[in-house]
Amino acid sequence: MNKKWLACLLALALCLCAAGSALAANVFLFSDKTLTLHEGDTVETELRREGVYAGDGEIEYSSSRPQVADISADGVITAKQQGQATVSASLIRKGKRVGKAQMTVRVVKPVTKVTLNTDGLALFDAMDETVSGLLEEATEYRVIAVAVGTSVTLSATCTPEDAGSRAVTYTTTDAGIARIANGKVLKGMQRGECDLIVASAQDPEVTETYHVLVTQPVKKIQISAPSKSVEAGLTLQLTAECLPESASIKGVTWASKNPGIASVDADGRVTGLKRGNATITATAADGSKATGSFAVTVTQPVTGITFSQQEIPVIVGKTAQAKVTVLPADASDKTVDWSTSDGTIATVKAGKITGLKAGTCTLTCTSRSDPDVSAQATLIVTQPVTSIKCINGKDELSLLTGETIQLEWEVLPEDANVKTLSFRSAHPKIVSVDSSGTVTALSRGTGTIIATSQDGAKRQGSVKVTVIQPVTGVSFQKPLYYVQRGCEETLRAVVEPRNANNQKVRWSSDDESVATVRSNGTSTGCVTGYTNGTATVTATTDDGGFTASTTVRVGNFDAAVMVEDLYVDANNKIRIVLRNMTEDITLDRIYFHIDCYDMGGAPMICNKDGYSTGFDGYYPFEVAPLDRTVHGSFRFQDYVIDEPIGAVILTVTGWRDTESITWKIPETERVPRQWTRLTPDLFFGYHEEDLEDEDDE
Repeated sequence: MNKKWLACLLALALCLCAAGSALAANVFLFSDKTLTLHEGDTVETELRREGVYAGDGEIEYSSSRPQVADISADGVITAKQQGQATVSASLIRKGKRVGKAQMTVRVVKPVTKVTLNTDGLALFDAMDETVSGLLEEATEYRVIAVAVGTSVTLSATCTPEDAGSRAVTYTTTDAGIARIANGKVLKGMQRGECDLIVASAQDPEVTETYHVLVTQPVKKIQISAPSKSVEAGLTLQLTAECLPESASIKGVTWASKNPGIASVDADGRVTGLKRGNATITATAADGSKATGSFAVTVTQPVTGITFSQQEIPVIVGKTAQAKVTVLPADASDKTVDWSTSDGTIATVKAGKITGLKAGTCTLTCTSRSDPDVSAQATLIVTQPVTSIKCINGKDELSLLTGETIQLEWEVLPEDANVKTLSFRSAHPKIVSVDSSGTVTALSRGTGTIIATSQDGAKRQGSVKVTVIQPVTGVSFQKPLYYVQRGCEETLRAVVEPRNANNQKVRWSSDDESVATVRSNGTSTGCVTGYTNGTATVTATTDDGGFTASTTVRVGNFDAAVMVEDLYVDANNKIRIVLRNMTEDITLDRIYFHIDCYDMGGAPMICNKDGYSTGFDGYYPFEVAPLDRTVHGSFRFQDYVIDEPIGAVILTVTGWRDTESITWKIPETERVPRQWTRLTPDLFFGYHEEDLEDEDDE
């Protein structure tokens, strides 16, 4: 059984081998599946034709992107521009394609140059004294110094930037001296020399070569200088010592960490730029990265001193502070020293000046850091005013409004340097003063004039000025006053101006049988009427004796008007007749009040306000002495009635004469007059005799 299965398997294997051999014999391919060309390159393609594809037949060539890579009818490819294209070959027999082959063509720009980035490398020309003495023999390449045991990372660029590949490779000619680690790290292995070759990965024939010098490294750098500070604008020389002594390259490169404050050149010469602190570093030139540092303080020297004022006033026994500006503003040491040219006139300490006696001397301010820089000012020491007093005769002056006076002042001591005074009024609305000390009284009141010395001591003196407003006249408000016989009336005299200091007035009457006047000396007088007639009342001011007079008429003015007739007619109209009972007064208006009652004797609403049972009225025409009014000429105010009137009461309240004097009858002196159509028993009444007369009518 096993032998049969083995025979079958052998037969199957032979069949498969025969089939594979038959298939492998039919080949139609490009000799390369992919091809990389530079722009402008040409290459003739090669086809493999085996088996059924061998023999006759026409070959047709084509490109998917002829602008990148084109192919001629005879199979020659021309690389035109960077990019990728597919080139095809077709076998044509009897007009039909029986076979097809394809190849990918990549067109790239060639690398024309490789450039090593030398930043951070210890790079020297071969003739540089730093390395020339260490080279075993001359070299045409620039030298990269690498200390034993140190490494540097390399980087390079390819030209042009759009080359097909910008990758580079690094190799050394002696890996025992210096080798490449991780593809781009140059590491010094032992003292010696070799070359570093930088090549394009795309075009290895494009290279750049450097000579590598592996040295004994610097381990430490010590920096020294004659000073740790330098003035802005000056220089300070630093010296660097590289240790150990056996170090191959002892050169250093200098740098400032604070270039705005201090700069340093290639020889270690530091230049101060502006005030501040800077750190200067020295880095070993052998690539060992050993460094040393030195702290430098840049100071700003004083260049000048200026006084805020060239003449400084000082008062004897007083102090003054001198003010100076030290330049420039950022000077490191602004300390100054002070002195005066005459210590008997003035002394100075820390700029504080003390005046000792009157005179002048020179004040000097000197820079402590640079005594050659100084400034001077003049001190003027004066004897101050100690007392100011008004000597116009009194400590307090009195003036009438509008008056002026020139004030005189005593200024002490006699030897005071400046006796000039300035003047001002503490109460400018009451009293004013000009620059010469002339005072003008403006309005009633008390003001203070203040004199101030102008010598800097600001000593003051003052005087009080009382301004009196004199009386200029007196008057009465009315030329005529009515006084009820047996009563009193207050009259007021107007003293002018109203703010006059003395308001006292003396009163008198030229006929005391008619009227007398009494007063306590004020501007008001109390007049008492005794008999009918007129009297002249006079007011005389205590200040100036100004007088004013007015006429006082005495009479029974409360009874000047009599109700002669009062009734309600058939048309429910109120009828009134009034008589002027005076013998010498013409009335031009009579005032009265009427109350109304209904037919039941109850108060009746008769006013437009809707609730009042009475109203006011007046007679608007002139009534001569002893004459009477005319029916139908009365004026009723707010009167309204729409039902029969049962009774009315009329009360005269006052009157006005043709001289516009109004007399108001006191309520206690008013006499009501009534009329009623009702039975007297049903109505409370006044003047029973009048009621009887009405009943008779």
